[in-house]
Amino acid sequence: MRESLAAASGQFEQTILADMLRTAGLGKRVTLDGDEDAPDAVGDSSGQSSGSDDAFGQLLVQALSGAIERAGGIGLRHALVQDASKEGSR
Repeated sequence: MRESLAAASGQFEQTILADMLRTAGLGKRVTLDGDEDAPDAVGDSSGQSSGSDDAFGQLLVQALSGAIERAGGIGLRHALVQDASKEGSR
C-alpha cells in the first residue's frame, strides 16, 4: 500500500509541477521578437500556434515536471506520504 501511495503522491506532485511550469510560461510559443503565440512565418495570420507547437510544449512541460519530481521534486510527495502514514497509524 505504501508503494501505491508514494506513486500516487508522485503523480500528484508531477501534476502540480506541470501546472506551475505552464503558469510560469514554459511551453508557450515565443518568437525572436518576444511575441508569445505570434503568427507563423509560413503565413498563419490567425495568431494561433499550430497543433504541433502545442504538442511539443505539452511534451516539454511533462518531461521537465517528471524529471523534477524524480529528482526529489519540491517535497510534496514526501509530505503526503508522511501525513498519510500518520493518519493510518491512528
